[in-house]
Amino acid sequence: MLGDIVSVNGGTSPPYVVVGFFTPNYRPLAENLSKDLVETQNPHHLIARDKGDSTWRNVVHWKPDIVLEAMDLYPESNIILLDVDCSVRGSLLPALDFPGDISARSKLRLTNHVWPLRQKTVLHISSRSMVFRQNARVRKFLADWRDELRTATYYQGGCEMAMRFVIMRSTGLAFCPMDPKYSGLEVDQATADAIVVHSSASRHAGRN
Repeated sequence: MLGDIVSVNGGTSPPYVVVGFFTPNYRPLAENLSKDLVETQNPHHLIARDKGDSTWRNVVHWKPDIVLEAMDLYPESNIILLDVDCSVRGSLLPALDFPGDISARSKLRLTNHVWPLRQKTVLHISSRSMVFRQNARVRKFLADWRDELRTATYYQGGCEMAMRFVIMRSTGLAFCPMDPKYSGLEVDQATADAIVVHSSASRHAGRN
């Protein structure tokens, strides 16, 4: 299997490193993302992983471990996690400009509860584009997210339900909603000034 795609010079500590991961069938997407990141001067390390017998759900469950690995590789840098089917149109340095430990896209929507009849809000937090500070609170969150994915008895689908449960339980962790420009909205929904956009690979290549 071919190796990682890395632009960070050894021994350097940039303010942030863009991190993603990919299995062999997603390497062309990772190479496209790396091209974007080189052209926009964003330091990055895209990690190659053998899929083996893993399903799509198993693969997305690797996210917290991937970030922890990156934090060990770059202990002086903030980590920006991107799905490799994203495209990047500019510097991601401004995405670090938020108060708190973790930033990601968040969305609230109103739904109707059938009985008793009332409205309720549903919170969605996306793992498509996330920023992680380099600190002990974030490391604990990532370890708890990993453990939740392994032990939760509810149906998970992807990795985000477990992430939301852990964020809501993580006292002391400061979460900040991400500026939509950096959140990886679908390319047909993103604004003209969006820096990170997304085109779902699973629609075209399948998840397995």
